[in-house]
Amino acid sequence: MSLQFGSHSPMAAFASVAHQPSFQTLTNIRGPIPVANFAAKLAAYGPKLAPAATSTTLNLNPIAIMGGAASTVAVNADTLSVAALTTMFLLAVQYCLQPPITRKFLDSRANKKGITMVEEIVKFGLSAFFFMSCGKDVVASELHGWTLSSSLLLAGFPALLYATQGVLTYLGYQNTDSVTFNGLNQTKTLSAALWCYLLMGKQQSAVQMVALAILLFSALLFQGSISFSGLFQKKTKNADSNVNGGADVEKSRAHTSLSKGIIPCLCAAFISGLAGALSQKGVQMAGGKGRNPYLYTMELGLYSSISLLISLFATKNGRKAMKEEGGIFKHWTPFSIIPVAVRALGGVLTALVHKHAGATRKGFALILGLIMTGITQSWVEGESLSKDELMAMVLVIFSSYLHLTYPPMARVM
Repeated sequence: MSLQFGSHSPMAAFASVAHQPSFQTLTNIRGPIPVANFAAKLAAYGPKLAPAATSTTLNLNPIAIMGGAASTVAVNADTLSVAALTTMFLLAVQYCLQPPITRKFLDSRANKKGITMVEEIVKFGLSAFFFMSCGKDVVASELHGWTLSSSLLLAGFPALLYATQGVLTYLGYQNTDSVTFNGLNQTKTLSAALWCYLLMGKQQSAVQMVALAILLFSALLFQGSISFSGLFQKKTKNADSNVNGGADVEKSRAHTSLSKGIIPCLCAAFISGLAGALSQKGVQMAGGKGRNPYLYTMELGLYSSISLLISLFATKNGRKAMKEEGGIFKHWTPFSIIPVAVRALGGVLTALVHKHAGATRKGFALILGLIMTGITQSWVEGESLSKDELMAMVLVIFSSYLHLTYPPMARVM
């Protein structure tokens, strides 16, 4: 159905925008300042100076609510739209559901490259479905001027980065203890903030940087990497517990490798921030209005699938897996596609979050998903949350408030 709304309606974040002009807003720490009055005065001097302010025709549909048609709506970097909040919440839900679904339906012995390749193919299919559901006008507009060279430039390099990040993450996970891995893995949000600043000029205010630090601390606290109460309490354990604890620490350290564990984890976090910033730049700024997030995800899925397929035939282990009975689908069941499809949907949601909220704020969605996982697990197992977990939840809410409330002061020309 088609409804008439003003050009600054909150519903515009969910809508297919017809080709009527609308006016942007200047933002500062206090909020948006409308400039439509100034534009209206300019319009009085003639249409060549400024177009007349008109309403926006919105075509509301389920696919638009998911954010596909909203790819034509400009992103306000200092405020979160309804579309941004919705996609961040959905990504958090996917992040919460992924671990138990994977453990239940996917055999740990299954070929990892095969799983990833199927995931990328499913991601491509889902993105194609959502993209075509945006409507013929949107599809035609997005494909107009599309070239292979521009596609490779926008999505080819990030796809290679994501593939490299996956390999490094898996290597780091195998060669570090869980505490070290979780701690290093949470630096992805800081890496994303750094790369968004270097590549896009997306600055963080002093308060926002403090909020990111609090977010990192809350993630480590919730995962048990650190203990809030332990920071302020003296050790009162007896000698036996000290001996046992020391043995555990030494065993944990022996499992952690600097060259094969810590460095790969740091590189993976660094690359994750770079890939996220490049993706955000692609869906927000490419061609002036940004790439459609569904089209962009299709490109990422295609290039990732091709690179994984090549690696299967180019490597010794890949060729060996292909020759085995069942090939890359060995240890699969009819239900194994469920966690793969859920993870592929998470890839689509990631592109939407990059579009509407940005790569830095995606970190808040992932931490929210982490907390939702802990709450769900506590409810299922009938155990109450610890004081550290409750404190971490409070810190996440507090850091989110700080990051959303105190953006950098906009420069008014």
